[in-house]
Amino acid sequence: MKVKAVTTPHAEAIWRERLGSAFRTAIACTIIGCTALYGPEPVRHQIQYPSVAYVTAILIVSDATLGTTIRGSWNAFCATVLVVPSTVLCLWLVGPDRFTETSAAVAVSLSAFLVALPECLPILAKRIAFVQLVIIYVGAVVRGPDAGPVAHPVHIAACTALGASASVLALILPYPRLAVTEVKKQFQIYTENASERSSLYMKAFLSEDKPTAQDLISQAEPIAKSGTKLLGHINVIQEGVKWDRYCVQDFKSSFVKMGDRLDNVETPIKGMKMALANIPSFPVDVINEDLKTILQSGRVQQMLKLEHAKCFIPFDEAMTVPEQKDELFDKSLNTFTSVSPTHKHLPAFFFLSCFELLENNLNMSPKPRSLDDHQVNIAEESRVVTNLTRWAKERLVFGLKCSLSLGLAVLLGMFFDRKNGYWSGLTIAISFVEGRVPIFTVANNRIQGTAIGSVYGVLGSVLLNQFAEIRFIILLPWIVFTSLLQHSQMFGESGGISAVIGALLILGRKNFGPPKQFAIARLTEVSIGLFCMVLLEVILNPVRAATLVKFQVSRCLGTLDDCLHRIASQKENITPHFFSMKESIRRLKTDIDELKHLINDAKTEPSFWFLPFKASCYINVQESLSKMVDLMQILIYNMELISSLPQSSDVSLKELHQHINENLSTLKENTSPCVKRLQKLILVKSNDAIEHHLQEKERFLDLELASGTALDTPCVSTEAATKAMNGFVDRLQEVTDRIQGGEACKGKTILHSNSLGFCIGSLAGETIHIEECIKGIIRSENPSRQLDFNKLCYKI
Repeated sequence: MKVKAVTTPHAEAIWRERLGSAFRTAIACTIIGCTALYGPEPVRHQIQYPSVAYVTAILIVSDATLGTTIRGSWNAFCATVLVVPSTVLCLWLVGPDRFTETSAAVAVSLSAFLVALPECLPILAKRIAFVQLVIIYVGAVVRGPDAGPVAHPVHIAACTALGASASVLALILPYPRLAVTEVKKQFQIYTENASERSSLYMKAFLSEDKPTAQDLISQAEPIAKSGTKLLGHINVIQEGVKWDRYCVQDFKSSFVKMGDRLDNVETPIKGMKMALANIPSFPVDVINEDLKTILQSGRVQQMLKLEHAKCFIPFDEAMTVPEQKDELFDKSLNTFTSVSPTHKHLPAFFFLSCFELLENNLNMSPKPRSLDDHQVNIAEESRVVTNLTRWAKERLVFGLKCSLSLGLAVLLGMFFDRKNGYWSGLTIAISFVEGRVPIFTVANNRIQGTAIGSVYGVLGSVLLNQFAEIRFIILLPWIVFTSLLQHSQMFGESGGISAVIGALLILGRKNFGPPKQFAIARLTEVSIGLFCMVLLEVILNPVRAATLVKFQVSRCLGTLDDCLHRIASQKENITPHFFSMKESIRRLKTDIDELKHLINDAKTEPSFWFLPFKASCYINVQESLSKMVDLMQILIYNMELISSLPQSSDVSLKELHQHINENLSTLKENTSPCVKRLQKLILVKSNDAIEHHLQEKERFLDLELASGTALDTPCVSTEAATKAMNGFVDRLQEVTDRIQGGEACKGKTILHSNSLGFCIGSLAGETIHIEECIKGIIRSENPSRQLDFNKLCYKI
């Protein structure tokens, strides 16, 4: 029952939000339809291409807040400023009556290349600009002399303005949908989620037997999945928060970074879960009655803080939450001095340090930036210069892809049906994205969405053939349905948008001929456009999403290696160095998010003649990398606290720092070569490539391997990791026994040094798991061969 109390509000909130977004999309389309059909004559004279207004509104409004709608309207304005003057000049120089199919295709192609090339122009502005280019140049061919060199582009600009204005009005009526308000709602639900999870984990930690603990952990599992979805949803909504500053008078900058601060709450909760999974038996040995009472009081205090957060107190930078954590943990630290740390006690100490970290992060006050920002900016500039060549190539490929596919679609579309030649280019104009997408999946979703939308539009036109003035009404439930359809796995965003546009352009149109003929012509034109898009994607970017996943895994491993090097190079309490470590971990987290996105793309892409994509193996790698990110964040927290202890009064503390640094260096020495090797091993492509690699140096390998070590074994064996951890704990016991400080200082040293030891051992264990997963990937991709990783790894 407790699980329902948390998951149901989340599901209901997401459902209400999507339903509200669907109704606002319907409001925007209603405004456009009523204006185009029943508006004043001067206005209707300017709105000669309602399709442009519909497409603009749907691109802007879908799942938007007022802030993102204002941003989308600004993008539409930028696209219009970029397109209309250039097309007026082109039409004036050439003359609309002299435009042919070929010249229109060339004009669209050249203009699209210039629009696609600059990186500073957002993708939404580029899509709207592509739509305008297709309608203007194809319209010049279709209408001939009637398309004035100035009036025709101005009509397109007016339609774009109508779509943008309707979008803003839809997000204002009946009340503004602010991103700040949405973040508040989702934040309140997340605090309930976090409170329930932390409470269940603490109850499991204090359990008297293992079955009870496992039952509590299993209860928290669906809540954890819900919390992950909430964090992702909040991060998406936050895109519009910075634009809300133009709509909200009392705007606070702390609204912008709330997603990052919630990540700081999520990390220790995940750490508590990892600790519970590694505790061998219950009840936990380190817990006595005094500590149990203290932790129960701490759990109550933690729930009170989350209740404060639920009332949105953390968003007020002037608000301070009463601090009691230091007094609480000062009491608990005294109990650790009587505990004799062993390897099996490390998870318990790790759990307690995560609980303390959660207490620290629950205030959610904005954390000041380090004074090392200037050095980080210099590093970023250096990285930009290094990647300049790769960036230029990617921009050039994207520009050519947009240019050639749009030009070819316009040319073939007009050859098939000159009057309806708009739709082949219009279909793919709204489909382009920067980067790699599962192109066949997108094409399939678009053709299915266009088909069902066209069928709905034709049926509606036939049923209401005698009532053309009210047939727009039956569009409203369809707009709501297809807006929800965008969130389905079957159709996705591309299919949902195509479905709503397919019906809109039939029911909301005028003077396009019989609905059946128009629907058939549109389906054919859409197929032509999608064929051109797929063809150019295959020619210019012939890389499967599955291959990109492998490259991204290699990139993640390279960033992981950098993180391990930075952590192992920590010698003393240097704040800028801690900041650089956190920056490396942040880059790794970004790379892992991109890997997760690519895995989802690869799962939806057809395999054709290739072996099926082994999504489960890559998901395991991604999950292990995510755990390593959480472990490194908690490790840095413990390192910062240990480094902040007074060192001048106690020589044993210096020995402790030296002991920790030695173990960090050992971790790097054991894991870094393995990570580098796996970084190259994951890029091995095929059976033939492996055979070539092995035959190339077969004789050399035979000579060397006679005296070499076997590389088919794990880089860091489980036994070796356990032995290293036992050595770490034994030496740690010797050092902490000689600490002469007070009980609180000694207890804090024991707590955080043992927690750090758990992090080190878990990082080594996750490295082993990643190695096994990658070997499983290579074996699954080469099922007909018995792979000898000994020779293959030596070659690498």
